[in-house]
Amino acid sequence: MIRIRGIPLKNSVLVKTVFFHSMLVLILVSVVSFFMTNTVSRGLTKEAKASVDTMTEQAYHTADVLLRSTYYYFGQLYTNDTEIFNAMYGDEFTGMQSKRIRDKLVDLKAANPLIESVYIYNMNHDIVFSSESTRNTVDSFYDNEMTELLKQGQKFFSRGVFIPRRERFSYDNTPVDMNLLSIVYTQFKQDGTSDGALVVNLNQQTLQELISKAGQGISRQSMIINQHGMVLSHSDPQFLMKRIADERYIDEILHSEHTRGQISVSIKGDNYLVAYLKSDQLGWIAISMVEENSILGTVIMVQWFILSITGLFIIIAIVSAILSIRSIYIPVRNLARKIGGSSTKPLHPPHANEYEMIESWISHQEERVQDLQSSMSRHRDASKRELLKEIVLGQFKEDPNNLKRLHSLGIDLAGGPYLAAAIRIDDYYSLSNRFQLKDQALFKYAIMNMVDETLVPYCTAELFEYNEDTIAVLMNMAKDQPNNADAYLKAFHEVLGNIRGYLPLSVTISFGTVVQRLEQMTYSWHEACQAAQYRIIHGTGTVIPYVPEMSQRMPADEYPYQLEKMITDQMKTGNKPKHRALVNEFFETISKYHYEEIMQYLSQMVIMSERVAKVITDDDELLHMDMSSLSESLRQWDTLAYIKDEYIRICEKIMDFRDHDFSLRGVKVVDKVKAYIHMEYSNPDLTIDDLVKQTGMTKNHVRKIFNDLCGETISQYLSNYRFEKAKELLTQTDYPAARISEMVGIANSNYFYVSFKKYVGKSPQHYRMEHRLN
Repeated sequence: MIRIRGIPLKNSVLVKTVFFHSMLVLILVSVVSFFMTNTVSRGLTKEAKASVDTMTEQAYHTADVLLRSTYYYFGQLYTNDTEIFNAMYGDEFTGMQSKRIRDKLVDLKAANPLIESVYIYNMNHDIVFSSESTRNTVDSFYDNEMTELLKQGQKFFSRGVFIPRRERFSYDNTPVDMNLLSIVYTQFKQDGTSDGALVVNLNQQTLQELISKAGQGISRQSMIINQHGMVLSHSDPQFLMKRIADERYIDEILHSEHTRGQISVSIKGDNYLVAYLKSDQLGWIAISMVEENSILGTVIMVQWFILSITGLFIIIAIVSAILSIRSIYIPVRNLARKIGGSSTKPLHPPHANEYEMIESWISHQEERVQDLQSSMSRHRDASKRELLKEIVLGQFKEDPNNLKRLHSLGIDLAGGPYLAAAIRIDDYYSLSNRFQLKDQALFKYAIMNMVDETLVPYCTAELFEYNEDTIAVLMNMAKDQPNNADAYLKAFHEVLGNIRGYLPLSVTISFGTVVQRLEQMTYSWHEACQAAQYRIIHGTGTVIPYVPEMSQRMPADEYPYQLEKMITDQMKTGNKPKHRALVNEFFETISKYHYEEIMQYLSQMVIMSERVAKVITDDDELLHMDMSSLSESLRQWDTLAYIKDEYIRICEKIMDFRDHDFSLRGVKVVDKVKAYIHMEYSNPDLTIDDLVKQTGMTKNHVRKIFNDLCGETISQYLSNYRFEKAKELLTQTDYPAARISEMVGIANSNYFYVSFKKYVGKSPQHYRMEHRLN
């Protein structure tokens, strides 16, 4: 047998370890090398080129949204806005009209940050309106260049929708020099001149900033050109208003049949990647240029980085494999020999290796420990909880037998003084709906552990689950600790902080006063429980010390009857803001009362609200509103704020239903009236009273509902319906008009003639003849 420093090379575990590390190094090197030379390089190159297309597309869509929306919006104004049309072609303008036109132009400019200015030319009357100045004559208008373009007429504007130009003028002694894109909406006369125009000037610098921001991410040049190769916008201002159609790559883009693409060009010895997108309607093209080395250089750098990391990884892996053989295997071998020598009976197969021997032995020991712990913990935990519960319920006496029970169960409560605290899990009902019983038990176990560890510097504590949402804490205080409430607040606040930091829940801690004997612990516990009730006022996640006022009988506070009546009145009227304000005042008032009074007054308020709800809704709907179970749920909710929010939510839901139900009832009333009219319109004795009887409501109420929902009175609807029926009979039958008058319920034929002509605008005979001729 060959040995290297005491390591047997023929052992199966050693062979497997060496083989595993060797194969791991080989596989990792092969995989990294393959991806480095193939997938990574191609993928990064493709991604780099695709990023150019993506950012070009982002810049294009930004420009498209800005230019298209501006063009079509002002096109609609030019076509449909009467005030703008009058400004271009009107004859006379008062001072008020001129001001209104200028205010409109100012508002149009302010609505779009891209717009620099807006003009309206009225050539027929030598007037120019501008967002930047008062009314001017055409020749005195400060933008001489635009005036000259309009005078040149149709010949100049054939160059495209967007006109690039540089605006230089002085206004109010302030020189202005900027690059603009102008959109001109006008109609040309036969001689090619314009007699009126709407001019919108876009700030080219603002447009370029928005486009560059949308397509940012790499170092590049971006531009917008029109279909003639004229630069409309460029990241380099010196290219503005230049015609670059003679450039080979621009010519190729202009004559390309594709709306988008990517080409490679060489400019002054440097290779560039050019991406373009063409606008399908407004005749402009978005172009981005990126130097290839700026994007592919990243690919080369990544390749060298991967090669370096791969080489370093190979060296580390080989060194780790060599060192791990000795550091891992030798302790395992020694442990396996020790287990094999100490076992009284075989726990593993005869030819098992070291790991199999250790696994078999550990499994056997785990089974033994689990059996022992299970049997002991079940008995011990149940007995311990039972004894602690006896203490808090006042059933414990400090006799020798009971003290011996304390000692045998490991309960360290000897000596005193003592203090009891109650830890209540906030919003427990919601927690129990979200988590299974197993998870809830884990939360309680974690809470008890955190409390126990946090209180170690202050006291010895015994904890147990008192009920489903409450954990009892019995504290054996140290003799040298101060016995006042302030001394314990620090410890309990530390507990709250730890629970908030590690668990997805909140707790409220209440505690009683210090007692000197263990038999008196029940008094401190009952005080802690009384203090816990005041979570409803103090809120969740707080520490509440017991004060004597919590248990003293105090004179009953007056119930706010007036507030209750005002709240229920607002429920009936459906005034939500007023109802919400009154509810806030009610809860603010009772929050200063004793706990039992608060619960009693809340119950009384809910009962009165239930009665109102039954009046304005039906019983089945009330069940869905949750109001019927609200009083039963009061003691389940933790705080007054939560009860108030739930109460307001349910009341507003009832008010919404009442409003919706009232609207539906109105529709049904209208439908009944209309249906009866459609059936009895031929009855000349039909009256409003007959129609109202069909609804079972008062006449005034029915008239109001009908008028509100239909926009006309019942009499108007009946009359109009009769004349519509008369029109049908005139066109579809040969009955004389007097006969038709009787058929539609109008006994007086003269009245029918006069009223029909007033309703239709024609006499019955004229209407019949005209309809038949048509």
